[in-house]
Amino acid sequence: MGNIGRYNYSPSVIQTGSVRQIWWCGQGKNPNNTSQDTDAIFYESINLSTKVVYGPVLVLAETPGAWDSFYLCNPKVIGGSFENPLGDGQSYSYAMYYVATSSSQGVNNSIGVAFSNDGIAWKKYPQPIIAPTSLNGYGVGQPALYNSDKKSGISMFYEDDFPTPQHVAATSTDGVHFRIQGTITSNGLDPDNPGAGWGDMAYDSKTFEWYAVFNRPLRPPSTTGNIPEYGQYGIELYKISQSALLSGSTPWQQLATFDTNATLYESNFIAGFVRDGFGNLNVGSYPTIQMYTSVSYPLPYWDASPADAGRSAQINHWILTPLQWVPGDNELLSLNRYFNKSVHEVTTGPVSPDAGFQLEGLLGHLYASPSHGADQPFYACKGGQTDYFVSLDLNCENQRVLGKNGYGYSQQVSGLNLVALYRCSSAHDHFVSNDPKCEGQKTDSLLGYVLP
Repeated sequence: MGNIGRYNYSPSVIQTGSVRQIWWCGQGKNPNNTSQDTDAIFYESINLSTKVVYGPVLVLAETPGAWDSFYLCNPKVIGGSFENPLGDGQSYSYAMYYVATSSSQGVNNSIGVAFSNDGIAWKKYPQPIIAPTSLNGYGVGQPALYNSDKKSGISMFYEDDFPTPQHVAATSTDGVHFRIQGTITSNGLDPDNPGAGWGDMAYDSKTFEWYAVFNRPLRPPSTTGNIPEYGQYGIELYKISQSALLSGSTPWQQLATFDTNATLYESNFIAGFVRDGFGNLNVGSYPTIQMYTSVSYPLPYWDASPADAGRSAQINHWILTPLQWVPGDNELLSLNRYFNKSVHEVTTGPVSPDAGFQLEGLLGHLYASPSHGADQPFYACKGGQTDYFVSLDLNCENQRVLGKNGYGYSQQVSGLNLVALYRCSSAHDHFVSNDPKCEGQKTDSLLGYVLP
C-alpha cells in the first residue's frame, strides 16, 4: 500500500464490512503551495471482497502561513457524530487528528484536527487542539484514538517528549477541547527498550483490554555503514487491562515482536491497527489482531553489506504492508539452523529467498515473549556481509541488529526438560549447536537453555 518510490508511513486503518479505508503520511506536492513537496496525508480504500481499489489520493496538506505550515503527518482517523465543531452549522462523521508545526526545522509540533463526511474532503479546525508543553524539542505527536460513545466522546493517547518521552491520555466530549487524564503506565514494557515510541493503540471491547504497538530502537549508523536509518528495525505488540492503563496496577503484557529477523525487511516501524470506525479491534478476522506496518521495501540481499542494508531502509523505500498476530498461535518459536554450503544462519524467522539456505535441523524452541520464567532474550545479529550469529547482547556486540529470536533460560530449571545451546565459530562464520564441543569447531560460549 502506498506510492512506490516515495515514503509512506504512519497508517490509520478503518474496516467497515469488507471495505478498508487507509490514511497515511507520504511525500506529496502541497496543492496550496506546489513548491512544497514533503509530508501530506494520502488515502486509499479497498473492498476485500470485490478487490476494487480507490486511490491513492492526496487528501490533506499544509496551510501556508498557519500553525500547520510544515510537516503535516501522523494521521489518525475516527468515526462519530461531530456536531458543528467548526462553527459552520454542519455535522461530520469523521475526525482526523494529525501532527504539524509552523517550524521549518520540524520542532514544536502540535496536534490538530480536521473533519469530513467521506474521509476524502476535509475541513480543518483553525487552531491546534493539543499544544506542546515545551518550546524546545519535538513537541507532541503520534495520536491514537477511541470513540467511547460513537458520537464525539473521544479518548486520545499521544506522545509528549517533555520532560522525558511519555504517553499522555486525554478526553473530549466534542472532539475539539481535550482534558488531560494522566500518563499511560510503562510498567511491563521491554526493559531493553526504554523510552519506546509507538505507532498506535486500540481497544478490545470484549476483553476490556488495550493493545499498543511500540517501536524497537534505531540501529546506530556505525552498524549500517554510516547510513542513518530513520525507521526503527522492529515493533513490539502489547496488551494491558483497561483498569491498569494509567495506574500500572498490572503490567503491559508483551505478545510478539515483528522485526528484521521476523519479516526480513530492514525497517519495521509505526504500525496502525485495523479497527472499526470507533477504534475497536473487534472487526474483520478478530480475535486475530491485524495491522499495517511501515516497512522498507524491497528486501536487502542476504549478503548485503551493512551500508547496502542501510540504504535499503532509506525513506524513499518506505511502504505499508499488512501484519497479523493470532492469539494462542506461535507462543513457542522454532529455532532452526540453516546452511547454504558456505555459511550458517540460526533463526526463528524466515531465511532470505535468494540465499540458498537449506534446513539442517531444529535446535529447540524459544518463547515469543517473556513467559514461564524464560526471560533471557536471544538476539539475531549479522557481522559483515554473511556472518549471521546469535548473541545475548542487545547491541549485537556492535554488529548489525536483525532483531530478537525469542526468549530462553539463562540456567537449567528444575522440572523442565531443557536443552543447552552453544555458540560456535568456524574459520568463516558462527553457528549454534547443542553439542558442547561444537561438532569439532571452536566453542565460543554457552548461550543458555531452551525447550526441546
